[in-house]
Amino acid sequence: MPTNIEARNYRGTRDYLRPESDLRRIVVDKIIGVFERFGFEPLETPIIELRETLLGKYGEEGNRLTYFFRKGDEEIGLRYDHTVPLSRVVAQHLKEIVLPYRRYAVGPVFRADTPQKGRYRQFTQCDFDIIGVSEPIADAEVVTVSYNVLRQLGFEEFEIQISDRNLLNGMAKAIGASTQEQIFAVLRSWDKIDKASREQISGELGNAGVSSGVIESFNKITDRLLEVRGSNEEILVQVQSLFPQNQEIEKGINTLRKLNNYLTLFGVPPKYYRISPTLARGLDYYTGPIFETVVKRAQIGSITGGGRFDNLIEKLGGPQIPGTGSSFGLERVITVMEQLGITPKELPGIEVFVTVFDPNSYDCQEESIKLISQVRNLGYKAEMYMGDGRLSKQLQLADRRRCPLVIIVGPDERENDLVTVKDLRKSPGGEKINQVQIKRQELPAFLEKLLKSE
Repeated sequence: MPTNIEARNYRGTRDYLRPESDLRRIVVDKIIGVFERFGFEPLETPIIELRETLLGKYGEEGNRLTYFFRKGDEEIGLRYDHTVPLSRVVAQHLKEIVLPYRRYAVGPVFRADTPQKGRYRQFTQCDFDIIGVSEPIADAEVVTVSYNVLRQLGFEEFEIQISDRNLLNGMAKAIGASTQEQIFAVLRSWDKIDKASREQISGELGNAGVSSGVIESFNKITDRLLEVRGSNEEILVQVQSLFPQNQEIEKGINTLRKLNNYLTLFGVPPKYYRISPTLARGLDYYTGPIFETVVKRAQIGSITGGGRFDNLIEKLGGPQIPGTGSSFGLERVITVMEQLGITPKELPGIEVFVTVFDPNSYDCQEESIKLISQVRNLGYKAEMYMGDGRLSKQLQLADRRRCPLVIIVGPDERENDLVTVKDLRKSPGGEKINQVQIKRQELPAFLEKLLKSE
């Protein structure tokens, strides 16, 4: 029965056909390769969590952007990130986990956000975390992993920005923020300092109940913070001079100083990371160092982000266990790679296409089935034609599949125990490479020469 349904996506989601899905898989494989090289192990969690698990962990904005719904008697929601599910797993399965616990997770997360370039309502996060280490060496390891992933993906010009929530909280209190709501409002304002006008920020602070005197102090100290220059150690010295004898700020600065020293030991070049005292990040569960990566040539926001969350596991029913980590937004990473022209030029596909000389002949089908079984058993990705088109149509299909090699076995080949191998790749001059006939028993060595020796 005909319907009036229009085939379309929910706004903020999308489908990935080839070659986009191939590119996504290549990028994810490279990211996972670095995670595992640093000793992280995989963890899979459901995309659905109980409402009580998600609610109140991210802050006001997170509560607003999380998809909550009711099913039967249960209130549930779609996961907003991988960090809260990780903390729930640690609280729930602590006896089965060996600390320190280094885990990674790759999968979709959901946010009821306004879609824009590089930002979707369903997107993939590649997340990695270290649970059970309170010292800044773990935070430095997180930054080191981020650096190595980005270099593995071909990024050359990027900056991992680093700050600390103790430093930020101390600075907010020092300028007069007196409640937790006002402190969060000041932190959010610092995080928006390069995205919104000072007038807009002042208006938002006023709406949050921040007094005009505190707003004036905010603007003055922000101007001073934006003037901070030099090496990471010089930046810390200058920030410390703005807030003398403040214990909370001192704690944050000491943490950042240790983190900076560890990064030197880990061999991360200083040009790839910078202490940024106004970096705040929006999630409420951060308790210490925070980090995000920007690519200045790209017309998009951060492509990685994370930080320390020492109280989150306790909030989910477990003991007080420290944690730190970060994540890569897959869609944003790929968008920037495409802008910079650093995506892989050759994407994987099938390697061998086996034709059927006469699709209406069972004998021809039988011969092609034997042939493709042999090719697959040799370890190659192969497809056999299963339609009713002529040989010319089959060759066109193989070309559209971006398949390099086509194998043809017709009556003459069968009679003489031969196969015809046609190479659809182009030589540097642009012309097609000639096809050749070889003995059937020579096929394994011939495929090895053409495909695996490249």
